[in-house]
Amino acid sequence: MKKLVFLFIALLVVGLESQAIKVVTPNGDKEIEATELAAIETTSLSGVVLDNQTGEALVGVAIRFEGSKETVYTDFDGNFKIDNVVPGKYNVLSSYISYTDNKMKEVNVSGKNNVIRLVLKKD
Repeated sequence: MKKLVFLFIALLVVGLESQAIKVVTPNGDKEIEATELAAIETTSLSGVVLDNQTGEALVGVAIRFEGSKETVYTDFDGNFKIDNVVPGKYNVLSSYISYTDNKMKEVNVSGKNNVIRLVLKKD
């Protein structure tokens, strides 16, 4: 039993020391150690996705930066938020079933409040 407890504590300590956090950069995704995150300035991008004809919020729209594998989805109010973004210019991609894929080019992500509004058209 003592060996099992020791093994559990050892794994817990090792796991805490080497936690990698994914950040999005203009050059793609990057994994950094949690201790390095404090040295890197990051921000977030949030927004809402609406239907162009009805103005209704769209639920479950896939949002990602071009060149990134990290994808977020809109909630029941059409809102989304992408955290741990290194400031820079990004192309924001959105896709949804029965709607034309959208690409918002050269979105400047910097500072604290980065909010965009995406409007999708039906196919």
